[in-house]
Amino acid sequence: MNFKAIIRLIPWIILSIVLVFLWFKRLANFTTPERTQIENTLVLQEIEKLGKLELVKYNYKEVVEMENIAKRYLDLGYFYIPGGQDQKAVLIAQGEAVACIDLQKIKKEDIEVKQDTIIINLPQPEICYYKVNLENSKFYDLKTSSDNKKASKFVDEVYATAEAKIKEAALQSGILEDAKRMSGTVLKPFLENITGVTVVLKFSEKPELIQFELD
Repeated sequence: MNFKAIIRLIPWIILSIVLVFLWFKRLANFTTPERTQIENTLVLQEIEKLGKLELVKYNYKEVVEMENIAKRYLDLGYFYIPGGQDQKAVLIAQGEAVACIDLQKIKKEDIEVKQDTIIINLPQPEICYYKVNLENSKFYDLKTSSDNKKASKFVDEVYATAEAKIKEAALQSGILEDAKRMSGTVLKPFLENITGVTVVLKFSEKPELIQFELD
């Protein structure tokens, strides 16, 4: 092929390129627009990474009084023979209770995707833990038995009572309701950031107590 033949082919090559370009451009008008595909499995994996999400912490300071009266022999009111030593304790306890949502309880069917919105059905908040801070707690008054085993058991009972009172106080103060409110402040923005869509959080209904009637 000589040089003149190549020159004559150049206009046809240019025309072919233009036609191909126009064909691809027109084909693009019939293709579906780009969109973001969100899968329940992906969202679930991101949620499960958070585990138990701590949302609210209540701090408490309380006074716990306990008394353990030893067994009496021949107790006549004004006269008795003791069967052991009385034990008494006044504990000034500091502690905390933390409410959380266990996100590992969420299943794939708890996540619903509707166009640009994700609806997540969350489990009910729960108290993750409650404890007495031993370093900041102290006994104002403590009288224990000379029997080390009985004394140790009594002290453990005092701390256990203090912890139980912390849990009870937290529940009465509405710590679980506060955890629900905080989920919208903490969890919702996080999920919207990783998904890029609006997230709606709901809570599963509390299980109803089943009552059995005895015949």
